[in-house]
Amino acid sequence: MTINPRDYDLDELRELARKRGDQDNGLGDGELPDPSNLADVGLGEGDGEEMTGNSFRSGLYRELLPFLGGDELEKPYLESLPETYAAEFVVFEWLEFLVLHSGYQGADNALSYYESVDWVTEEVTADLSDYLLGVEESAANEGNDLDVDDHMLSLVYIAKLTAMT
Repeated sequence: MTINPRDYDLDELRELARKRGDQDNGLGDGELPDPSNLADVGLGEGDGEEMTGNSFRSGLYRELLPFLGGDELEKPYLESLPETYAAEFVVFEWLEFLVLHSGYQGADNALSYYESVDWVTEEVTADLSDYLLGVEESAANEGNDLDVDDHMLSLVYIAKLTAMT
């Protein structure tokens, strides 16, 4: 199941994210959880009730769970982009999401950030920056910052691309 940001009302999602942020859900300001440790995100043993909710964030966690299976995750999570049509579709969907939420510059900054926290390699960042040139930015929200949920959705996209390699 893919999350398509176009299927959701942007204002409603941001309002929900702000409300969830006020509750602090175990995350500090700007602190992103380590996907290799489910206890960091409140998904350790006995926390199944939180996962049954319909919140956007728990949906992201549900999407990440299949990718956290038996293998030990090592950074960088995405060492190279898969060379399939399906992967290219996921790349453009992800980049379009970033551009729509933060503009071209914000998307490029996000890619650099993902490289700095070892989610992707320098090679992947360069390839994604090249792809970014092909994304139409007519509906971009220049000047908007990405929030924790936006970065978590990016991590879902990275996990999907990693699974395709």
